[in-house]
Amino acid sequence: MSIRNNSGFTAIEIITVMIVMGIISAFVIGRAMEKEPELVAQKEVLKVHLRYAQSRAMNSNDNYGIISDATGAAYSLFRYNTATGAVTVSFPGEGPNIDLSALGLSMDADIIISFDSKGIPYINNSGTLQVGDRTLTLSSGSDSESITITQNTGFIQ
Repeated sequence: MSIRNNSGFTAIEIITVMIVMGIISAFVIGRAMEKEPELVAQKEVLKVHLRYAQSRAMNSNDNYGIISDATGAAYSLFRYNTATGAVTVSFPGEGPNIDLSALGLSMDADIIISFDSKGIPYINNSGTLQVGDRTLTLSSGSDSESITITQNTGFIQ
């Protein structure tokens, strides 16, 4: 009479456990590497605001742009012409100032980006063309997202 010892695992049981562990690990690692959703969303909002400023400039004789405050905690939309200078205007459906600090975010401090009637980017209210591509950084703690404004064309990506 022979006695069988059935105290081990079968190959199918081991493979099944490994597959389940792989799926769970992929999900956990993917979630851990995901950037803060508020940061990614606000980056897209900032890109829309830059495109709005560029569009307004292209449809008028004034320069439009975005200026950040000295701490990078907020930014606002402005219109500039030689007769009146720079005047803050409101974003559609929003106020003139976007407070990033309320969201726990910040951007580069003391940034001025403006566009002329051809959509060409400037590094101030008017007069100084942007040389080379320009990168804006939006940050939340150690995470950051970048926006690039292309020289001459003003393409925002």
